[in-house]
Amino acid sequence: MNALLLGPLTLHLFALVSIDAPDISRTEFAADNLYASGEFDAAALEYKRVLFLSSYDSVPGTDTLLTQTKLALALYRNGERTEADAILYSVESPMVRMVRAVLLIEEDNPYLAARAVDSTTQAIYGSPAYRLRGWAYVEAGDYTQASEEFRKAGDDSLAVLIERSKPLRLKNPRTARLLSLVPGLGEVYAGRPVFGLWAFAVNAGDTYLIVNALLGAHYLDAFLVYTFLWQRFYSGSMANADRFAHQYNERKIAEALDPIREEFGESEALKLDLKVLKTMYEMSRESGF
Repeated sequence: MNALLLGPLTLHLFALVSIDAPDISRTEFAADNLYASGEFDAAALEYKRVLFLSSYDSVPGTDTLLTQTKLALALYRNGERTEADAILYSVESPMVRMVRAVLLIEEDNPYLAARAVDSTTQAIYGSPAYRLRGWAYVEAGDYTQASEEFRKAGDDSLAVLIERSKPLRLKNPRTARLLSLVPGLGEVYAGRPVFGLWAFAVNAGDTYLIVNALLGAHYLDAFLVYTFLWQRFYSGSMANADRFAHQYNERKIAEALDPIREEFGESEALKLDLKVLKTMYEMSRESGF
């Protein structure tokens, strides 16, 4: 066939073919299934496809806020936190603020999490928002503020239990380090007497070697013992005292709060999956956000 006729004929055939608009709902459904099965990388790609397709007027749209948030969560769970944060902090929404708060608690930034749940978010979500702030303050160790938030959420019995946790006698890591000026004393203070005795004995032995070398005019030996043994074990004793103090505090806090966390469902309050996200989205829409 003549090549000059082939071009117009091909265009004519394409014109007769009806091209259906992509079904965004199916694509998003597939993305949700991928997310639920832990395939976060693939889910993120599908959510990006949904957002791309929904940008065309000829394609039935989707709610970009919900999809953007799903995309951010998929990226976050896939370890791509920079891109996830870029999305979550570019959108101002009560739902997104709740998501930010949960993720900040996961990142061990509980005070920032509590601040993320602002007054508008509290007005829309009510008890769940106050409860989320309460658990954020628990993780921060601010039990007075935590009990206030739980009372606002209507969890008076939880507030009472949290208030009883305030008198916990914890160890001060700074005090532990200062006491370690006398080797081993800081570790004894931090609840590790065996380590303290060991640290005292080792440092005493190193000190004896240095003094003995100096008295015998073996200055190089004294220098080597000081540099490679005494300094190492002396500074190590301080570092251990600080670490043991933190471990002691974590253990005591866990003993006091873990039963409360389990009884009152902290894990449920901090749960963040697609079902929870959809519920929060519907609540915000009902409130006009």
